[in-house]
Amino acid sequence: MIYNAYEILGLTESATQEEIDARYNELKEQYRQDRFKPGDVGEEASEKLQQLEVAYRDIMTERQEQQQAQDTRDDSDYTLVQQLITDGKLDEAQAKLDERVTRDAEWHYIQSILFYKRNWFLESKRQLELACEMEPNNERYKQSLEKLTKILASNTISPDQLRSSSRPVDEGPRVGAGNGTCTGSTCTDCLLCNMCCNCCQCMGGGGC
Repeated sequence: MIYNAYEILGLTESATQEEIDARYNELKEQYRQDRFKPGDVGEEASEKLQQLEVAYRDIMTERQEQQQAQDTRDDSDYTLVQQLITDGKLDEAQAKLDERVTRDAEWHYIQSILFYKRNWFLESKRQLELACEMEPNNERYKQSLEKLTKILASNTISPDQLRSSSRPVDEGPRVGAGNGTCTGSTCTDCLLCNMCCNCCQCMGGGGC
């Protein structure tokens, strides 16, 4: 008979972590009480308690390995998106980012960089806010949000670039076009460039 740790808990592999923990604690308490009963009942309960402990440990080990493998794949995907951004291939980077089903804090952080690269500043700020909400203790996210908030508060960015849709349809006119700057202010251009490069460096890109 093939050993199946989930069957010992009366569950399937599709069970959530919460369901596994609840079932484990329920059976553990039951077997602990039954093992003090006389005769075969107590002996069987002691044996089942041992089997339960082994099964739970094996399930936790397996799930941890699966999570580690998934994290490795996620890091690889984000590294590719990061390189595409660094190479200026924003459409390809966006397409690769959109392929991901799981949208964690890092996903929103990288999306904010993509929006920032396109000068969609409000969208960039919103994505940073989402990243911070998901991981409030992440200093990289918080520092990026603080920098962008200061830039937006400086009133040097034209209202034409302060969009509000979750995904802009097009880039629209660039602020300051015709005067050789992006925002219409050389000083602000430097601030924007510095922030963007800092974001890429945080991601391990080594700069823009």
